[in-house]
Amino acid sequence: MTSQDVATGMPPMIGRNLTIPQWLDYVARYQFGQIKPSKVVLHHTWRPTVQQWRGLASMQGMQRYYASKGWASAPHIYVAPDGIWLFTPMKDIGIHAGAGNGSFKAGWYSIGVEMVGDYDRERPSGAIWEATKAVLGGLSRRLAIAPEMLIAFHRDYSSKSCPGWAVTKEWVSGEVKAWLGNVPPPPPPPPGPVGPITPEVEELGEALLDQSYGRRSEGYNSSWAFHQFAVDKNLGYPTARSQRLQHGGKTYNFQPFARDTLYCEVPNWGDVQRLSELLSGSIPPAGTLGRALLDAAYATGGSAFRPDWAFHQYAIAGQTLGPPLEASKTVTVDGVSYSYQVFAVDTIFNKGTDWQNIQRLSALANTSNPAQVKLRDALLTATYAAAGQQYRPDWAFHQLARTWNLGAPLGKTDPVTVGGKQYNFQVYATDTLYNVVPNWSDVKRLSAIFAPKQAVLAAHAPPAALLLRDAVLVPDWGRFHIQRYSVAGKAPTAFGSRDGSKIHLIVLHGDTGPALRTLEQMAIPGAARMSHYYVAADGAVYQLLDDRFAAFHSGLAVWSGARRNINRISLGVTIERPQNGYTSGTLQALAWLIETLRARHGIPVSGVMRWGELSSSAASDLADLPPERLRPRQ
Repeated sequence: MTSQDVATGMPPMIGRNLTIPQWLDYVARYQFGQIKPSKVVLHHTWRPTVQQWRGLASMQGMQRYYASKGWASAPHIYVAPDGIWLFTPMKDIGIHAGAGNGSFKAGWYSIGVEMVGDYDRERPSGAIWEATKAVLGGLSRRLAIAPEMLIAFHRDYSSKSCPGWAVTKEWVSGEVKAWLGNVPPPPPPPPGPVGPITPEVEELGEALLDQSYGRRSEGYNSSWAFHQFAVDKNLGYPTARSQRLQHGGKTYNFQPFARDTLYCEVPNWGDVQRLSELLSGSIPPAGTLGRALLDAAYATGGSAFRPDWAFHQYAIAGQTLGPPLEASKTVTVDGVSYSYQVFAVDTIFNKGTDWQNIQRLSALANTSNPAQVKLRDALLTATYAAAGQQYRPDWAFHQLARTWNLGAPLGKTDPVTVGGKQYNFQVYATDTLYNVVPNWSDVKRLSAIFAPKQAVLAAHAPPAALLLRDAVLVPDWGRFHIQRYSVAGKAPTAFGSRDGSKIHLIVLHGDTGPALRTLEQMAIPGAARMSHYYVAADGAVYQLLDDRFAAFHSGLAVWSGARRNINRISLGVTIERPQNGYTSGTLQALAWLIETLRARHGIPVSGVMRWGELSSSAASDLADLPPERLRPRQ
């Protein structure tokens, strides 16, 4: 790295502008770390547009924007009208695609490439597209990964249209491959579909989503793994900003959401973990990571966690209330005192000191009993007061939120103007209600805006049937990546040296699963066998051992006219095949992995074999594997 590559500021930015020849020389010489990127995620800025771009001033503006959000990293490259701008060093993990950022812990990460402009209606062209092809082609050449296996889209990991509905993978892949081969590109396919979610509706959704996340945090950004994970898993909105925690000599980022608290070890931004899975419904002892995160999440709501308190025991055991939004309080109704505490998803209460009989406010949502209605409205008044708002039982927002059990309000009712129209909206813990002013009774839910987009993606970013090449269905390569697997504190032993032998084969084995059990059995000391890779039924691809070692997955067999130690000349791949057969996720991931390994080691199609083809004792293993999946590009 030269002095020109030093990144400064926060988040760190190189701020250097390259021409296409300078970029090609730069990427050809670039020294990545121990783990190289295995994905490039393509984006469009949407804003700023091409017309709004001001070179270094725009780059500095993006840096200030990311800093205002509390980002510790950013995308790696901006392709602009005036050249190729370097932001985050490519050896570092960037923040740009949520779970698509990757993590060193998982053994993979991606490069984020932003094309300046809005490409929902038309494809990029001119200087920006020529430079984009050079960026993608240069990375493909440097990393020795074919474009269709290397390039992913931001919308693969988010609810956004990014890098624009007009941009399709078929077009991008064809253009980049033609650039690499120095040949004319193929005729362009039709532009991508806009679908039922138009750019205007998407703009409204993004504005409301940003406002919803901004009630108690830094605002929404689909490039953050926490935010996109929360959207994908329907965890509701954040109840506090993302924060840092030191524990056991390590640094963690965490953020509480309505239904769970998310965390990751810094800088493994894409390796998002859930506190609920760490707790498993029980209170962890003091001094553990789980307890430290639990204490910190409760503190964001102004309530110290008390393991001896009935409310807190109830909240942890149920794992559905999320973090508290304020400390516990009391309210008196008809001379009777009630203790209550507002949590994100619900308010819980009990009468007097009857701690064995904790109840939920949501259970009273549709009651017609006069005494219960009075208690319900008193508790709703207290719940809204926690958000600095007055409860109005005659307002449509408040009535529907109670009926639909949307949780506690996170802020006041506000107006916002999008596309020349004014909208009123109210943010609740699990959804946002809105209407066009003054149509007060025509209330809509923000969650409904993004639901149609998933149908568009399913229809147009093909899942099981993507590109038809020589009558063989080829997977959407951008969806897959390799993640490392190891058992904490234990090192595998079922491998040895290749003794100078080259890799000639990819040998496939079957496994009935479940995947995690088999992975653990192979990765622990004393195991008799292990593979380099494991393809799970859900399409996940795990690596247990570096390619340079000989895994004990096969044994002696006759190949190419001689009896050989197959372990020394092959890569072992185990495939999860449950009793009910192969899943589409397994078959797609397997085809992607085979192509990746073949390209990496120069293995011919004939070098992909079932172990049963080499060993008669294992002849039935994977015997029903479809031939086109075994050798997808014959």
